[in-house]
Amino acid sequence: MKLVNRLIALSIITVFAAPFADAQEQTIKKCKDASGKWHYGDIAAAECARSRVTEIDKRGLKVDVHEAPPTREELEAARAAEVTRQQEQARAQEQRSRENHLLTIYDSEQSIILARDARLVSIDKMLKSDENYKAKLQENLNGLEKLVAKASPDDPVHKDIEALRNQIREYEEAIDSRLRKRELVIGRYNSDLNRYRDIVKRRKAAK
Repeated sequence: MKLVNRLIALSIITVFAAPFADAQEQTIKKCKDASGKWHYGDIAAAECARSRVTEIDKRGLKVDVHEAPPTREELEAARAAEVTRQQEQARAQEQRSRENHLLTIYDSEQSIILARDARLVSIDKMLKSDENYKAKLQENLNGLEKLVAKASPDDPVHKDIEALRNQIREYEEAIDSRLRKRELVIGRYNSDLNRYRDIVKRRKAAK
């Protein structure tokens, strides 16, 4: 019986002693709120949740400092800055990819010029062919129009004239299209040439 009582008493002492021992090891937190008032305690006061927190030990010595958590405005600004950073990074990566692609296709300024001129020669050949065929159609039309004045209303020459006019319009549209394409080709290759020069210049300067 005495042994049981001693065990019970020892258990009670242990239960009460444990929190005391833990309290001895815990640090005391200290912080100043927005108004400049200091707060102390094992756990910082609610006002300190948005303030800088200084941890001190039982001797009053500083153990650690926890900076104030960011405000909502600071968090939103940080998120916006991160989005901007990622967008700029993506744009830079895309630009590097385009530059590498251009350098893969062309190994010199002369190669760009030769490629441009080859495309223009091809377009000019088709353009010349369309213009020559249109000129022949126009000659035929001029000859029929000289005869139409003497033709009767039901003479097939009227249909021939209309057909020729339609063909001429089609060739005029084709010629206009080829001329626009020619300008686009010149613009694209000139742009590639300027980009190539800029890339080479920048990369030489970076070395």
